Amino acid sequence: SSVIVMLKRFILAAMWTLIASRQSVRALRPVSFGSSRLVSLRLFSTNDDNVKSTETTTATITTAEEEEHTPWNRPPQENPPSSRNNNKTRFRQHVNPLSKLYQMQTPLSDTWPTDVFDDMTIPLHLDIGCSKGGFLIEMATHQPGKNYLGLEIRPSVAEYAQQRVAKRDLTGTLNFVGCNANVDLDRLLTRYDSASGDGLIDIVSIQFPDPHFKTQHAKRRVVTPSLVETLAKFMPASAVVFLQSDVQDVLDDMRAKFREYDQYFQDEISDDTEYMPENYIGVPTERETSVLDKGLPVFRTILRRTTTAYQKQEEEEEQ
Repeated sequence: SSVIVMLKRFILAAMWTLIASRQSVRALRPVSFGSSRLVSLRLFSTNDDNVKSTETTTATITTAEEEEHTPWNRPPQENPPSSRNNNKTRFRQHVNPLSKLYQMQTPLSDTWPTDVFDDMTIPLHLDIGCSKGGFLIEMATHQPGKNYLGLEIRPSVAEYAQQRVAKRDLTGTLNFVGCNANVDLDRLLTRYDSASGDGLIDIVSIQFPDPHFKTQHAKRRVVTPSLVETLAKFMPASAVVFLQSDVQDVLDDMRAKFREYDQYFQDEISDDTEYMPENYIGVPTERETSVLDKGLPVFRTILRRTTTAYQKQEEEEEQ
């Protein structure tokens, strides 16, 4: 019985200690909000069992480390996807490019692109939406003499693609950048153009982009008027844009956006209901191979940059 009495006293003492601690001072409780933290500090002064006063203050704390984080330079995963069994490596299939997170600029080194390309005088092949990089790896391996730049919005996919460069001994001719092309393309090509000698864009490929099937999500598609204008600004005369998709509506939508700028881009197939029967480049993507193996169609076209010098839309309207 004495043991039971002692146990009861211990439980009562613990309960009173807990109640007293709740009525004294509560700890800081941070709440994440973008790159800042809202911290609420609630102070209680007590007298016996009655709380006499309560005061709440809120402060905003922003750390430099948080400000520098973008989707493409966050701390690496503890267990990143293995580079083995490339075709079986699984990644997130979709992101929302219009979300605030993906409207951030991607981090670049102070010396990009000269720190990733050995020869800035050779032509550039730009692949927008390069996924895991298999297509550009094949291109760089079998068609040397160009620089190859792949852009991919999904951070883990872009990181995976870049890890493959050194393993394939393609450092100096192939680079993958994780970014939102509709945010960073002008910035990337401005830096590339200023660092290059005669190394102008030779070809731009946009292949099997995320279709964003839902009507309300169509605005998320990668080809936008802004992207077309940026390409017109940097592509020299006769350079090619190669488009392909296994979704006819997606190809038609991309094609229509380029055709709206017919002063800069000429569709080599005049009838917009007709498509190229074969891959213009000759090297299939993994997606293309999969679609064709199932006996399904692929819709393609190419547009060639005209000789018309680029002018900003506002300037054209004024004239």
